Amino acid sequence: MFKTGDILLKRYRLQKPLGNTALGHQTWLADDLQLPIRESPTYWTELLGLKWLNTLTFFLRPKSYQKVTVKLLAFSPQMQWDQFKLFEREAQVLQALNHPFIPRYHNYFELNSQETNGIHWFGLVQDYIPGSSLEELLNKKELFPEEKVRFIAVEVLNILIYLHQLNPPVLHRDIKPSNLILGEDGRIYLIDFGAVQSQTTSTKVTFTVVGTSGYTPLEQFYGRAVPASDLYALGATLIHLLTGVTPDNLIQKENKLELSDQIKIKYSLRKWLDRLTDIVVEKRYQTAEEALKNIDSDELEEQSPVFLNIAQKTQIQLNKSESSLKISLRSSGFRLLKILVHKTPFIEDNIFAKNTFLKLMIVGGVFGSPMILAIAAIILQNQPIIQGSLEVMGGLYFLIICGLILVYLISFWGGKINLDFSEDSLKVQETIMGLEYYQGKEDYHNIVGVFIHQFLNQYQVSINTRNAIYVLGNKLTKEEALWLAKEIQDWL
Repeated sequence: MFKTGDILLKRYRLQKPLGNTALGHQTWLADDLQLPIRESPTYWTELLGLKWLNTLTFFLRPKSYQKVTVKLLAFSPQMQWDQFKLFEREAQVLQALNHPFIPRYHNYFELNSQETNGIHWFGLVQDYIPGSSLEELLNKKELFPEEKVRFIAVEVLNILIYLHQLNPPVLHRDIKPSNLILGEDGRIYLIDFGAVQSQTTSTKVTFTVVGTSGYTPLEQFYGRAVPASDLYALGATLIHLLTGVTPDNLIQKENKLELSDQIKIKYSLRKWLDRLTDIVVEKRYQTAEEALKNIDSDELEEQSPVFLNIAQKTQIQLNKSESSLKISLRSSGFRLLKILVHKTPFIEDNIFAKNTFLKLMIVGGVFGSPMILAIAAIILQNQPIIQGSLEVMGGLYFLIICGLILVYLISFWGGKINLDFSEDSLKVQETIMGLEYYQGKEDYHNIVGVFIHQFLNQYQVSINTRNAIYVLGNKLTKEEALWLAKEIQDWL
C-alpha cells in the first residue's frame, strides 16, 4: 500500500490520493520530479530591472513541480484479467490522443513485487486536471440551469466528435458526472478512459462489456457499443444534472428517461434529450456532429404545446398532470348525424342495424322514388305528373341538403368532444351546445391505436378501440394533428 511522500521510479512523488475506484486500484496526485516549474520574473522585478533578484530567490524558495495523475493497478490473483486489459488499453489509447480537453499521456510503467512488498503494480501517468468533477458538484447540491447544461453538452460533444472521427473511432463507453471535470479555467474535461474501446472499422466488435448502470445503453451490455452509445451516456448525464436524480432512479416512459414537467427547460432541449436517450439505438442521433447541430435547433419548437395553445387555443384545450390527461376540442362535422342514427331505437334494435342491403334499399327508395316517378311521367308524356314529380323531388332534395348543412353547422360550431385519460381508462363525453348526448368509457387494453387521417389539406385524429372509433377535431392543421396524436400516444 502506498502512502503520501512515496517516490515511484525515483520520479513521481505521491501527494494525496484522488480516490480508490475499486479493489486493487489507486489514483494519486503526484509531483513529477523531472519537470520542475521555473517561475517567471514578477512584474515589479522585471519593471525595475531586477531579474537577478528573481534568479537568486529561486534557489531559496521551495521547489515546485508539475502535477500529474498516477493511476495504479495491483496485479494479484484476485484481479480479473479483463481489468488488466482495460488498464493497458487505456494507456495505449491515451498515448495516441491529442486534444486540449483530454488528459495527456505521460508514462506507463511496472513496479515489480520486490519493490512493493510482494505485489506487482502497473502505473499510468497523465495530466492532472485541477477542478471538480460534476459528481462532486452534484453532491454539494450545486444547481445546473439550462444554459449551463447546454454549455456542458456542447463541450462534451466537441470532444466526442474528435474521438469518433479517429481511425479507428475511439468510444469512451463510460461518460458520467464523475468522469467530467469542470476545470479551474471553466472548461469541461473528459477523463478516465479505463472503459475505452478502440473500435476497428472492419469488425465493429467490443471486446469487454463495461459501463455504469443508468448511463449505459442497452446495446452496450450486449457488447455492441457504437458512437450513439456515448451519446446516450451523455444524455443520461445531462438529465442527471438537470434533475439531481441518477438515471437508474428516474422513471422510464416510452423507452426514454422521463423528465419531470417541473424541470423548466425549453421544449426543443427536452425533445433533443428524448432523442439522445432513446433506448432504441437507431432512433438516436447517430453522430456527435448531428447531435451538436440539432441542440440549438428550433425545428421542434414549432410543435410545442405552448405554441399550439396560443395559436389555436379555441381549437384544442389540453391539461396534463401526473395522474390525468384532459383534452377538449370540436367534434367532427357529421358526428351528430352519426350519433342520431345510432341512437334511433327502431334502427338500433331491429334487423336494420345489421342488414346493409336493407339500408341501401330504404335510402335508395327515399332518394330515388321521386326521380323514378318523374322518368315514368316523361315516358308517358304526362305533363302534370312530370311537374309534380320534379317539384316533390326538388323539395325533398332541398330539405335533405338543408338538413345536412344544419347538422354540420351545429356539429361544427357547437359540438365538442371531451377526453379524460386516467391511469387505466378513457372517458369520452360529447356535447352539442353544452348538452350531453353521448358518454362512453374505454379501458386501455381495448384501445387499438391512435391514427391521423388526411382529407385534402385538413387532418383529423382518431382513437380506434374494439368498441368504437372516436374522431377528434375539425379541420386540424398537420402540426396540430401530429402534436395531438403524439400527446395521446405518449400518455398511453
